[in-house]
Amino acid sequence: MKHFAYISLCLALCLLFAGCTRTRISSFRVETPEAPEVEGVHAYMEPHSATYRFSGSVTISPKETMAVSGSYVNYSSDSLMQQSRSFSANGYYEFGGSDVNASFDWFGKASVMLIGFGVGYDDGIYHHLKVGFNTSVVEAGVYLGLYHQYTTLEINGSTCDTWPCSERDNWGSMSETNTDFYTNLFYGLYASIIIDDFFMSYNLSIYNPSVSGGGESVSSPDIYSHYIKGGYRISKHWEVNAGLIMSFVDPDYRHFAANVGAAFYL
Repeated sequence: MKHFAYISLCLALCLLFAGCTRTRISSFRVETPEAPEVEGVHAYMEPHSATYRFSGSVTISPKETMAVSGSYVNYSSDSLMQQSRSFSANGYYEFGGSDVNASFDWFGKASVMLIGFGVGYDDGIYHHLKVGFNTSVVEAGVYLGLYHQYTTLEINGSTCDTWPCSERDNWGSMSETNTDFYTNLFYGLYASIIIDDFFMSYNLSIYNPSVSGGGESVSSPDIYSHYIKGGYRISKHWEVNAGLIMSFVDPDYRHFAANVGAAFYL
């Protein structure tokens, strides 16, 4: 009954606006940087204290294209009562190149627990909240944020101007290329080992690139970016660091990048 009501409503709206266009996405291509990095404070903080950090880095990696697959569901069916159908789309993730990254973080510590928030730029603007703990030897935490990725997305497929659309209807080709901001959820965890003024850190950051066009959204594979970094606090305020970034799409696809940077603490 609910499905019939939904179909009836869609049909009425189509008639009201003099036709509906249905879309099937056959392929897509999207520029996909590494998931944004979120770090701890890399040093021991005194209880009931706070600090600010400004950081910048450069990421360098070879350009690489990965073949992936996405899926979606639509209502381009042969009859009003037919259930929605699942479709697949071939896609390509484009990694690599040189990027300049910058971020600002605030950290506040109670006794052991640490909270923080930050904003940054990495092929788009991102912001996040994090919670964890900080001791003289180790720190760790988790975070959640939004990544407003500035990227180029190419969509190819076919459209039909009647509804419902069957395989026998006249499907025309469709192609869209847009460079814009696409908002994605990202999340992950971080951990650091602290030895005097030295530190070793690990960060796992995950996001899913937005793929949509013609009123359809494709569920595409997640990107898992692993950051392994070492650094040294050369003074109370300045830190230098360098490391490796490994981005995985699935067990068969991985991309490597090098990263070097510096940070200033207040």
